[in-house]
Amino acid sequence: MTGLSEQISALLENGKLNIEQRLELLQYRSLIFVSKLAANLVTNIIMSVCILLAFLFGTITLGFLFSDLFNSYTAGFGGLTIFYLIIATVVFSKRISFIEKMLINISIRKLMHKYFDDELKSKEL
Repeated sequence: MTGLSEQISALLENGKLNIEQRLELLQYRSLIFVSKLAANLVTNIIMSVCILLAFLFGTITLGFLFSDLFNSYTAGFGGLTIFYLIIATVVFSKRISFIEKMLINISIRKLMHKYFDDELKSKEL
């Protein structure tokens, strides 16, 4: 009977070690996933700020161009404002049916693509 109890204790010890290693692997994978998610968030914020600044300066430049064409600052910047109001109205009316779904799908696809690429690479190793 001592042989059987030794085998059972060895089996339990191996099971315990296996569970500890799986939990450690889960911790590392979670850490990697959260780190990549944070890095992705930071780079997207930086890109958004840069795009916003480019758009802002482009809009000011376009306002001055229209002002020069109309020979009036009020007419140039007013015309640009009306143009942006028309665009905002169209976007607001189509946001639920098209734009929000598209942005959600792009975000999910981007995150899942990164996650599954990493999973495939780790399985290949």
